[in-house]
Amino acid sequence: MEEFVASDAEVPRLKEWDRDHLWHPLTQHQPYLAGQAAPLIIDRGQGSTVWDLEGRAYLDAAAGLWCVNVGYGRKELIEAGQRQLERLAYYPLTQSHPAAIRLAARLGALLPDTPHLYFSNSGSEANELAFKAVRQYWRQMGQPQKYKILSRHRGYHGTTMGALSATGQPERKRGYEPYAPGFIQVVAPYCYRCPFRLEYPGCGLQCAEDFARRIEIEGPDTVAAIIVEPVIAGGGVIVPPQEYLPRLAEIAQTYQVKLIIDEVVTGMGRCGTLFAHQAAGIHPDVVTMAKGLASGYMPIGATAFSEEIFQAFLGEADSGRHLRHVNTYSGHPVAAAVALANLQVIESEDLVARSAKMGQYLLSRLRQALAESPLVGEVRGLGLLVGVELVTDRARRTPVDDAFMRQLARYLVSHGVLAGKATDVEAHHNNILMFAPPLVITQEEVDRLAATVAEAIGAVGAKEAIYR
Repeated sequence: MEEFVASDAEVPRLKEWDRDHLWHPLTQHQPYLAGQAAPLIIDRGQGSTVWDLEGRAYLDAAAGLWCVNVGYGRKELIEAGQRQLERLAYYPLTQSHPAAIRLAARLGALLPDTPHLYFSNSGSEANELAFKAVRQYWRQMGQPQKYKILSRHRGYHGTTMGALSATGQPERKRGYEPYAPGFIQVVAPYCYRCPFRLEYPGCGLQCAEDFARRIEIEGPDTVAAIIVEPVIAGGGVIVPPQEYLPRLAEIAQTYQVKLIIDEVVTGMGRCGTLFAHQAAGIHPDVVTMAKGLASGYMPIGATAFSEEIFQAFLGEADSGRHLRHVNTYSGHPVAAAVALANLQVIESEDLVARSAKMGQYLLSRLRQALAESPLVGEVRGLGLLVGVELVTDRARRTPVDDAFMRQLARYLVSHGVLAGKATDVEAHHNNILMFAPPLVITQEEVDRLAATVAEAIGAVGAKEAIYR
């Protein structure tokens, strides 16, 4: 492994190569090329901590991109991948291999309502397949006009064209028009900024009823599916009321619309249950997952289907009813083996219960630390997925601007904390600081995180006040 360790002499060359050749996502490169800013180059990680090339340590309160659920440096996952590489490094699932079989059986047991698994490489691909499969399902059921997919404003479902079309983030989608047809967004369950100007619980869950209204407007015979995240993650950690998902499931059933639950972020213990939708007691037709499935140690996604949907694809060899979808690396043996080891760690260390406990502690510590800040509108979350919404005026709930959020992120990095923030969601409304640390985060690390966040908001707020 020594060839992957950067020497002191190599550090400047790595930085130069990064600047000259590597195109980073969600990044404006002009300041970087002008020498005014540079991304962190992270060299190693352990637990909830990562170190850059110069040896500076950072508490990774975003778990990479919300995926390193079991923490960095897990030998169990590394060794599982190595064993599989030595035995079978690759084979496609046009045939089969034991690692994918075992993982499919394991996930099928964990998701008994959706026991048929198709593997892919990412959440975007998992959702893309879900859309294709429900459209083909309705065509094979004799209802080809049922093709529309309903999703929500501020929701995020991926970067591929279908998944992006389902995404309700105008800024993230800008420049990629025209989108795939048949994707329609309705309101989000955003109680802090209720689009109906109502207050829970006297609101009658109008955010859920908006799906019924839209289905009626479009025509139930044209709507194939609804897709939602149990908690809108990248759109600002928007946690719906408890009754929301059960009501949504009722609406889907009433109108004969398939319900797709996007667990790409919220699955694998992130929200205090193995899958966040399970706490609501609902029975979706499709469940998608990725990020925490292998904790980022290998790229893998999965789409789980109900028995009813699977049965609609059965027929004679030449019937044309099979799923006409293929991925070269679907169910990659190494990724599947690592995902199995990841699930074993989550279970053996009871990380789901730990997520619920530490998530509640993080929420309470942040609320306590930020209670007196005039810049904090709301602190909300579920499990170890927490958002802090920042405003310039608590009464009017006026969002802080993007420049404030960039300064806040830079301050946190300079003080050894990596956090997420809403980026390219809606113009003038990217004002949520977000935390999704590894599920192994300690109480001491949570205390440090809350204290540093409070310090950062106070310091950036005081600096900004000078110029206002």
